[in-house]
Amino acid sequence: MKQNHNDEGEVRTPGTPVSPYEPDIVWDLDGYPMNAKYPPDVERYGSSFHGYPTDERETIFYHFAVQSYDLTFKYKGKTYYAVSDVDHVALCDEHFTKEYEVYPNANAFIENFKIDGRPLIELIDELEDVEPV
Repeated sequence: MKQNHNDEGEVRTPGTPVSPYEPDIVWDLDGYPMNAKYPPDVERYGSSFHGYPTDERETIFYHFAVQSYDLTFKYKGKTYYAVSDVDHVALCDEHFTKEYEVYPNANAFIENFKIDGRPLIELIDELEDVEPV
């Protein structure tokens, strides 16, 4: 099996989790982290959005889930904030200090955080101003 090493000599075996807190974030064939649960498709969508069809999907599935950026987005005029920590992700206030709902990781937040009874994953294409922070 192909293995890659970072500058510090760390082995990055494709398909192995990057972190125990993010089991769906694994090393790809080139030694970069990727979202195995919601993988990019560079052949289909190109590389403009890291292999995702839209900027919103890139921000949520790559910047938020893979790179652990905090997230802001709007839905029906209301702004939402999510903070990404080492061992969890949480819906939070606009200052990213008070946590309201906690999830084990970003993919769990994407699948289980609900607005108007619908999970975020179903709303992605309806979101506005989706930004990594």
